Amino acid sequence: MAESYATQFARKGGKARAKKLTPEQRTESARKAVEARWEKQRKLAKEIKEGSAALLRKAQAAQARLAKTKKAPK
Repeated sequence: MAESYATQFARKGGKARAKKLTPEQRTESARKAVEARWEKQRKLAKEIKEGSAALLRKAQAAQARLAKTKKAPK
């Protein structure tokens, strides 16, 4: 698969930038990147947890309504 020119130049630019940074600056840049990735994962996990809890509440409410209609005398 052929890479676009933008991808090729971005890769070169990233390598050139890394060469100019001190080891401490590279470490800090990497640390920030890792934190950003983990924060993204935490946010996604929280959204999934909250969404699952909301779906569970809706299912329980629907089940309760169904149980009431079955118990009502005809």
